[in-house]
This record gives sequence, C-alpha cells and structure tokens, in this order.
Amino acid sequence: MFLAIKELKHSKTKFALIIAVVSLISYLVYCLTSLANGLASSYTNAVEKWHADQVVLTVDANDNLMMSFMGQEDFDAVDANGSKARIGLFPAVINDPLADNVLDSRLDVYFLGIDDDSFIKPSELEDLTLTGNQVIVDEELRNEGYEVGDVFGVTGSTMQYEIIGFSSNTTYQTAPVVFMSLDTWQEYRYGSFNTPNLFSGVVVKGETSDLPSNLLSYTTKDFIATLPGYTAQVLTFSVMIVFLIIITAFVLGIFIYVLTIQKTSMFGVMKAQGISNGYISLSVIVQTFLLVSFGVVIGLVLTTLTGIFLSDVIPFAVNLMFYSLITAAFFLFALFGGLFSVSAVLKIDPLKAIGG
Repeated sequence: MFLAIKELKHSKTKFALIIAVVSLISYLVYCLTSLANGLASSYTNAVEKWHADQVVLTVDANDNLMMSFMGQEDFDAVDANGSKARIGLFPAVINDPLADNVLDSRLDVYFLGIDDDSFIKPSELEDLTLTGNQVIVDEELRNEGYEVGDVFGVTGSTMQYEIIGFSSNTTYQTAPVVFMSLDTWQEYRYGSFNTPNLFSGVVVKGETSDLPSNLLSYTTKDFIATLPGYTAQVLTFSVMIVFLIIITAFVLGIFIYVLTIQKTSMFGVMKAQGISNGYISLSVIVQTFLLVSFGVVIGLVLTTLTGIFLSDVIPFAVNLMFYSLITAAFFLFALFGGLFSVSAVLKIDPLKAIGG
C-alpha cells in the first residue's frame, strides 16, 4: 500500500490524467443512466403515486385509460377487498390568458378527475378541497411561471381554472397532471349541457374478484406496461445502458492492464531486490482501487451537480440500484485488469524485465 501511494504522489500529472479519464467515463454512464431513468419515470410518476394495486378498465378500451367509459353501475360492480376510487383522464392544452402571446404559453397536460376524498389525491395536499374550477397542478407549471391563485385557460374552450396547490412528481406520459374534481372533469370532457356521469376507470387498493364481463383488471405494473411507447422506450434504453456499462467497464479494465504492464521494468527491479510477489500484487490492487475510487467519486459529484442544475429542464432521476451496479462493474473490471497484468508481470524474469 505504501508503494501505491508513494507512486501516486511521485507521478501526480500522469495519475491525475488517469483519474480524469475514469471520472469522465463514470460521469457519462451515471448521467445517461439518470436521464434514461428520469424519462421512464416521467411516464409513470402519477400512476406510481396512486400507490394502487390494480386498475380496472372496460374491455373494449384496448388497454387505453382515456378510451374507457364507465358509469356508476360499473363502479358498484367492482368488488374489491380494499379501497377503490373513480378516475377520469383526458389530455388538454392549457394557456396563460394574461400572457403577452397566449399561443407561446400553451402547454400539454393531462386533466385527472377524482373525488375529493379519493386516495388518489396527492397526500401532501389532503387539506385542500377540490371544488368548482379549483385545481391542483404538477410543480412543472410552477417552472412555467404559475403560482397559487393564478388562472389558466384551455385551448378550444372558454373554461378557466384556478390553481390552489402544487404537487410533486405527478407526470403522466411526460406531461404534467392537473387534478380536479370529477364533476369538473366531466364538464370539460363531455360539455356542461346534459353532462353524463361517466369516468375512465377504477383504481383499486387491494384485490378485485368476480368482475363483470365488460370490465378488465390490470395490476399497476401491467397497466404501466400498456402505456403507449413505454415498454419500447424502457427496453431500448435498458439495452443501451447495459452495453454502455459493459463496454466502458471493459475499456477501463484494459486501461488499467496497459498502465500496469508499462511498469514491467520497475517491477523487475523490485523482484531483483527480493521484494515479494505478494507485495507487488497488493500495491497494484491498492493503486487500482484508489484510481477507480477517485474517478467514481468525481463522476458521482458531477452527476449530482448536473441533476441539481438541469432537473428542471430535462427528466433526471437517480436510481441507487443502478448506480450500485455500475460502480460494482467499474471496480470489478478494473481489478480484473490489474490482476491479469500482475499475473503477467510476476511471470517475467527480473533480468529480462530490466534489460539484462
């Protein structure tokens, strides 16, 4: 260990460049993983926050919540051993009626109609009451300049809604969610004249049984998998990230191997002086561990700073499990590279290694 630290202190510039390379490699992988995870999460954040077990839709909706039409009799027919809640979902384009250019203020959202006492309502805003045209919106609208008490309009409609609170991480298919009372949602969805008492589906905490033939139950995981483009996106990014981790970890291992082999003559002199193979091996392993540790820590710091400064602009989500797997892969391949190089060095005749 003393030899490894001594060499790091002696060749500061060389090892600083090596640490910089490891840092950039780790930063690339961590950052891309966070971006992929953030994009996938932005599809499902709202659904995950329901903390539900099942979602019930009509059979003819073709797995699409917005194409499902259910009435009160369907809700009553859902036999659940836990809580159940009605839900309405439909896309909308909102705008700021006070903006200098209303067209530039347009934003795609999803209107989510719920009962005010529903468990779907954001838990941090349970004290707020959804009545009339009052709504709770995702915090992304705060980034667009909206504040509590502001009013926004809807493209193609004269209706306006007042913001009474902001929820966190409530996006659906990357668009912010606007929570409103189910009655208000029905007026938007079907019009204010002879508004039918229809909604999109039933969200269940618990298990369902004996559903009518016109209804179909999905687990939350299966429902998320049916979201348009979600599965293809997750598979694409997963394959990309896996190959990226394997390739970069393999390159890192080769990098460490070449670095160690370049010191063959120095190891030859050490062996000629009677220094044991175990001491040489330990110094290489310790040095490899230190180089990768410094690089990984710097990469994580850079990734964290990227998330802090850009999370409001791009979807960015930290996944500790992915980070742990990536870090383990880096150390594993780097140590393999070091061990392979050590095994090659230890077989060399000291006289040949020093040019004798």
